[in-house]
Amino acid sequence: RHGQGYHNLICDMWRELERPIDFDSPDPNLNPVVRPEFLDPPLTNLGEKQCRSQRDLCATLEPELMIVSPMLRCIQTAKLSFRDHVSTVPWVSHEGCREELGLLVGNKRRPINEIKEDYPEIDFSPIKHNEDILWAEYGERRETLLEKSERIYDFLTNYVRDRPEKEIGIVCHSAYLFTLMNAVMDISDEELRSWFLTSEVRSLQMTFVED
Repeated sequence: RHGQGYHNLICDMWRELERPIDFDSPDPNLNPVVRPEFLDPPLTNLGEKQCRSQRDLCATLEPELMIVSPMLRCIQTAKLSFRDHVSTVPWVSHEGCREELGLLVGNKRRPINEIKEDYPEIDFSPIKHNEDILWAEYGERRETLLEKSERIYDFLTNYVRDRPEKEIGIVCHSAYLFTLMNAVMDISDEELRSWFLTSEVRSLQMTFVED
């Protein structure tokens, strides 16, 4: 999971002030993450430190491929935590592992041509559209659990499974990972199914079983 982003910080500050957050509301007075200023938020200074602290652990891993969400906070996290693998393996970005779509501006990405200018070494070819039409399709509602589960399942079965690499690093998001572990994959280990903390790294073996 990515390190602390500015949207995480603001939500934490609201909670400290005992202000409830309604993540389903389009009203910025009730839901700060719908404000336009939150478009594709970067990591905070704390978030960067969290990611650097994982570098030694990530250096012991041996990914043959890195897949990153196109959101800035995930790209920054991957670059800091997996720094020792930046020039040794291919890096690719895929919409299938980005955070919940719709309503929350903090989950809306920038145009791909802008992201490419900042990270030309990442392969963005799996992403079909320059503008974020996936996020826009939901309008003023959030992607449902079922819709998110189906997107994750499609990503795993129609992209990850077809890759030739056997060890893959995926850098993505908390709600995404919680859905992956609890609604898409068959996992009995309760620790693996728990909510990911900021910049937390977990390793698991995935097996695809044909019906």
